[in-house]
Amino acid sequence: MSIQKDDDKELVEVAIPPEEASLKEELDKVKQQNEEYLSRLQRLQADFENFKRRTKLNNEELTKYASFDLVKELLTVSDNLQRAAGALEVENAEGTSQGIRLIHKQFCGILNRIGVKKIKSVGEQFDPRVHEAVMSVNDTDTPDDVVVEEIQEGFKLYDKVIRPSKVKVNKREK
Repeated sequence: MSIQKDDDKELVEVAIPPEEASLKEELDKVKQQNEEYLSRLQRLQADFENFKRRTKLNNEELTKYASFDLVKELLTVSDNLQRAAGALEVENAEGTSQGIRLIHKQFCGILNRIGVKKIKSVGEQFDPRVHEAVMSVNDTDTPDDVVVEEIQEGFKLYDKVIRPSKVKVNKREK
């Protein structure tokens, strides 16, 4: 044991007994292990929060598009109603034609309420993501790549295309 003087203060250096040194060493190991466990727990909590957020987003996406296949099939019914109404007009069955048109309007209202929207086509710039060109025309009065006629309506469920619009596109010969 040595004594040092420093500005009228005495510092005493004391040797730590070996059994206390091993306890201090063990205490340091336990503290380090506790820090590792705390760090691990914090990472697991962050991972779990991320998992919950991803699961919630996936469930919302699944719910949003759950009726996609059903809507696609119902659109065929819509097309047939339109064709039947058109055929009846030719046969001068005006009352029946109006009835079918009302049914079609009601049907479209239902589709609209569940998120189905008609894709705009005629007069729009051709967009291969929402339009399918099935014919082209050469009209010098219409700009190039503009949809001039819609052959079959296209639809989206929210922002996802269910069926592209089948269209006639203007392609000017050069």
